[in-house]
Amino acid sequence: MTTATLGRLDAIDPAARRAPRYGGFSWTFLSVELKRLFRNSSVVIFTLIFPVAMLIMVGLPNKNVPISDVPVAQGGMSAAVPIMISMAVYGAMVASTMTGVTVAAERTQGWSRQLRLTPLNPVVYILVKVLCGLVLGGIAVLITLILGSALGITAPVGNLVLAGLLAWLSSLMMTSLGLAVGYAFPAQNAMRYLGPILPILSFMGGLFFPLALMPDGVQIAAKFTPVWGIANLSQSAIIGTAPDVWAIPNLVVWFLLFTGFAVLMFRRDTKRV
Repeated sequence: MTTATLGRLDAIDPAARRAPRYGGFSWTFLSVELKRLFRNSSVVIFTLIFPVAMLIMVGLPNKNVPISDVPVAQGGMSAAVPIMISMAVYGAMVASTMTGVTVAAERTQGWSRQLRLTPLNPVVYILVKVLCGLVLGGIAVLITLILGSALGITAPVGNLVLAGLLAWLSSLMMTSLGLAVGYAFPAQNAMRYLGPILPILSFMGGLFFPLALMPDGVQIAAKFTPVWGIANLSQSAIIGTAPDVWAIPNLVVWFLLFTGFAVLMFRRDTKRV
């Protein structure tokens, strides 16, 4: 390194460096993250195939089973309708959680070390990952609902749109959970821990089995689990009934908890590197 170069470096005043606007967020940064996500073939394939397979295996056999005294042939709603939106929620959950867990591989590749050298705000990085999870979760929801319509599993358009939007919201919370796990555990262990957790949370939240058929104690306990709020909101919307008053607080509280935990794990990880 020449004397002239050293002189230029000495002239740089670190205190005079300006922090980037919006904590480092930019549309370029978001587009780069999305491109990296869609290059991950396992994430994309799982997002496209899993909710479709679940709908065909679980929903289609119940297509002609009514949820009321009115037969499906006479305009009654099919039992496959709430199953369809439940599979859409689960597909969005899995897709967005996998989006978050990709940070475990990024840590292994040294990406956390690079971030440590930048003025990027941890909250901004978490939110960019959440936005990526929303994109992938939205694809999972759309594919599930479009396939359901193609198979003849129908609901009023207004109910379908509202329920689809609510199912999409699950991506917010579950991406944050994936991020927290991705920063807390090594890449080889992250999905190993989340693998059994997601089905258990879905069962407790009423995605895989109607809570009304479970014991009272289980129904009460379910209201304190992360998936219950979004399951109740989306299922109520698609069949046209009012949701439980605690469904929205459940969704908001768990989103804030998972996001806060993800930020905490991010800060801890970058301090280690």
